[in-house]
Amino acid sequence: MDLASLATKRLIEVVVAQFVHGTNVPEVIEVWLRLESVIIGVEVAADWSFQIEPGEPRQSYVMEELGSRVDVVSAPDDVPFVRHIGERLIRVVERCGGGVDGTERVGAEFVFDSGTAAAESWGGDLL
Repeated sequence: MDLASLATKRLIEVVVAQFVHGTNVPEVIEVWLRLESVIIGVEVAADWSFQIEPGEPRQSYVMEELGSRVDVVSAPDDVPFVRHIGERLIRVVERCGGGVDGTERVGAEFVFDSGTAAAESWGGDLL
């Protein structure tokens, strides 16, 4: 995806997928940013690669065999992107450093009018 094409688009909504197991605190495993003319997903793939791709939020589902579920909901206030709703995205700056040659994307900084929200892959988790 051409990340430069996201510049000047206003952030309309933030949706997350949260992994919920028992009484544990829900863990955000995927984020979708609804911009003016596109929705992008921010996630860590099964191979631990950090990905930013266009795409719609998934549906919630239950994993009965694990006693867990994944809830797709509006992002809670502690998700850093939420404080930038209504602002324009100025640019997305990729962070590289993984892989054999150090060029694999491991995260990104999303620069908005009032500041930055960062996302990265760390040990297979989305931070």
